[in-house]
Amino acid sequence: MPWSVAQSGERTIVTRRMYTIDAGGTQAEKYADLPRRMRAQWGISLRLGALIGSRSRADLAHMDRPGEREPIILSGSTHRGRESSIDETISSFNFFVASLANFFFFASLNAFSLLPLYIKTLGGTESQIGWIMGSYSLTAILWQPLAGAFVDRFGRKRFLLLGSALGLLASVGFAFSTQMDARFIFFRILQGIGYSTFYIANLTLVAEIVPSHRRGEAVGLFGISGLITIALSPALGEIVIHRAGYSAFFLAAAVAAAGCLLTSLAFRNLSATPLKAVSSGPSFLIPSARILPPILLTLVFGLVSGTVFVFLPTYAMQAGLSRIGGFYVAYSVAAIGIRLTCGRLSDRWGRQRVILPSLLLMGSGTLGLVWLVSPVGLLLVGTLTGMAHGLLFPALSAYAIDLADSEERGRSIGAFTTAMLLGNALASFIFGMVAEQFGYPMIYLLTSGIVAITYFVFLRFHRA
Repeated sequence: MPWSVAQSGERTIVTRRMYTIDAGGTQAEKYADLPRRMRAQWGISLRLGALIGSRSRADLAHMDRPGEREPIILSGSTHRGRESSIDETISSFNFFVASLANFFFFASLNAFSLLPLYIKTLGGTESQIGWIMGSYSLTAILWQPLAGAFVDRFGRKRFLLLGSALGLLASVGFAFSTQMDARFIFFRILQGIGYSTFYIANLTLVAEIVPSHRRGEAVGLFGISGLITIALSPALGEIVIHRAGYSAFFLAAAVAAAGCLLTSLAFRNLSATPLKAVSSGPSFLIPSARILPPILLTLVFGLVSGTVFVFLPTYAMQAGLSRIGGFYVAYSVAAIGIRLTCGRLSDRWGRQRVILPSLLLMGSGTLGLVWLVSPVGLLLVGTLTGMAHGLLFPALSAYAIDLADSEERGRSIGAFTTAMLLGNALASFIFGMVAEQFGYPMIYLLTSGIVAITYFVFLRFHRA
């Protein structure tokens, strides 16, 4: 018989000829039925004596050389019990609930891009606008690593509810704030904590309720629910402000946050991570070093996208363009369209085979801003950078999740979103000074160079 089975603690060591596989955490079965049952239970296929997990179609952990006997440790999501019952389809009740809650949450949050108008109405200065709006970003950057660790340790749903409730509280607070004071910063801090808590918990849930080999596609489709609110919320918000005033506008944002809270209550049969599976002490705040490659790539992605969005309005104004709405329309349509049509590419081809060319696409669009500062040029740049965003964000987030064990997915997503926000913040601070000294074309030339260097470094890493 080519198969042998041995029990070691909570693990089952399965050996076929000279290959040893650590199947992890389930009871040994009769040898004769083992290959068939393993395929049914863990989604594992046997080929040439190696075991390939359903999660690891794109990243086989390891195969021993003939004649050696060293356990192969399959990645956490391949053998965890919580994934053994996942259907092969993305569409499920919980996925719909997650997407709808995401839509309501960001419908509320993205409406606050109009908050500077209210601050101006109350007599606020540009400096006060900067402090109030910046307090949200700073809070989100600092809180996200903590939020990821708490989501891992104490469960997903309770933090969904907490984040929704904080968003609701902040929106109601703004509705009753009729003069400039410290409450504005306090409510923005609440929004920063609420965003970090809600989004990390929700994205972690999505990663766990969809088939692992369709994770990139699922994250992309899920993200569309938030993308459409970027244009929708400010547009509807302006209508409400002009017809009913700012208090009604903030209450409308509170209604959207309440919709998120109520929707989040509808999740069914969510399995919680046992506390004993999550490490305690300082290490429980730190994700595994395995996720460093996608985190560094995300930092570059955030740096480039932040440079585009932060400085494009003033750059276009300096170039004599009075309207740049076409750029945002092209960007949004391209980002959504590419997710709908090419969302499965990173699942089929592998994460890095999609991430690296998409990074070049983002760099090409950014480089175009050195010369293409015209209405038609901005449409082209918006299309290129939107396509890159539509491919990069789902692939990078799925890549970070792939490399994390099931009990550290929250921390992994927290590190991913922190890197994105940190890149945006660094773009504002660093390239603001560069633009002041050398002009706007220089910052887009520099960011394109950073993309090119990153591409070649990670291409060599990928080949190695």
